[in-house]
Amino acid sequence: MIRDNQARTAPVRVGIIGAGNVLWAYLQVLDRLIPKGQALLGPVCVRSEERRSELYARRPGIHIVEDAQQVLTSNVDVVLIITSPDSHAQLARRALEHGKHVVVEKPLAQTRAEAEAVAELAEKLGLHLLTAPFVQLAPTFRSFWSHLRRGEIGRLHSARGLYGNAGSTWASWYHEGRISPLAEVGIYNLKSLAAILGSVIEVFAAQHTATKSRTIGAIEILQPGHDVSHVILRHESGALSNVVSSHAIQRYRRPALEIYGTAGTANLLGDDWDPRGFEIWRNETNRWENYEPIEGTWTWTDGLAEIVRALQENRPPLANISHDLHLLDVIEAADQSARDGKWARVNSRVDEYDLSLREEIRDVHHVHDHTRPADEQ
Repeated sequence: MIRDNQARTAPVRVGIIGAGNVLWAYLQVLDRLIPKGQALLGPVCVRSEERRSELYARRPGIHIVEDAQQVLTSNVDVVLIITSPDSHAQLARRALEHGKHVVVEKPLAQTRAEAEAVAELAEKLGLHLLTAPFVQLAPTFRSFWSHLRRGEIGRLHSARGLYGNAGSTWASWYHEGRISPLAEVGIYNLKSLAAILGSVIEVFAAQHTATKSRTIGAIEILQPGHDVSHVILRHESGALSNVVSSHAIQRYRRPALEIYGTAGTANLLGDDWDPRGFEIWRNETNRWENYEPIEGTWTWTDGLAEIVRALQENRPPLANISHDLHLLDVIEAADQSARDGKWARVNSRVDEYDLSLREEIRDVHHVHDHTRPADEQ
């Protein structure tokens, strides 16, 4: 909970630590919020001189600093952390200790214990901690979730998810073995499936290295970590799901999620971080029904927009830290299972939270510009 009872009228000030490839997507979110008077961009910490020059050229007037401490001691309200994963927990803790709300890219930490300590600090200080991925915020996903929760395809018993890419040519940590494909890309599917099917109670996993060497700029990684992960999940409801995640998948064309029930089937189209609508088969109607995306301009970085609006409206963000902590438990259990060749237990649970859409959905079928949300047409 935030520490006062008044909604904000002043813009929310946002500082950023990190300047990797995802920076531009987050700046795009701010580009929507700033003209509305909802946000202001504060200092951006950039360590690379080359990156600083690029930012100055593309964003004249941007306030760049070289030390994260300069962001933490500034007058920003929110700190966005988009550095390499092994620094997330430490920087999130430091930001909280400086009284800042935090948005952090995935994963929050490299272990459940480390992440839990950060979450407990945020709770103690009365500050918001919002961690990627933000799939639960997408209006299309929330509508999909609502249809399933209403029992429209019966009791859910099976699901499949897949997300992968060909790997990175710019970040060595992708392939050094510290962050698995499950933790980097499969985490989207994990979060979606836990939201739909409930907590995971045990996992069985296997891993493989398909690409035997990687080149990142001038660096050659001769013994990269695993780049293929297959995981079977048993959910508390009894449902089974599986997730394939990889940094060796060149292309794919399939639904983000396939959900099977006793009375029908539902597919989320596109990716769960970029949903393109969904389709539902109900036995009672004996046909497929197609649903267009809701708010097609929603992006995977809109967790930043959510925390800005939450502060302005004096409400908690639509997030549940138990969900994110549970995912880290699942990832740790999957790593253990892959090593041992056995099922591994997951002891944590996700606290229930409501993802249903409460606001009236606008008809956006006849808008001129699908790159802009309805209130900007």
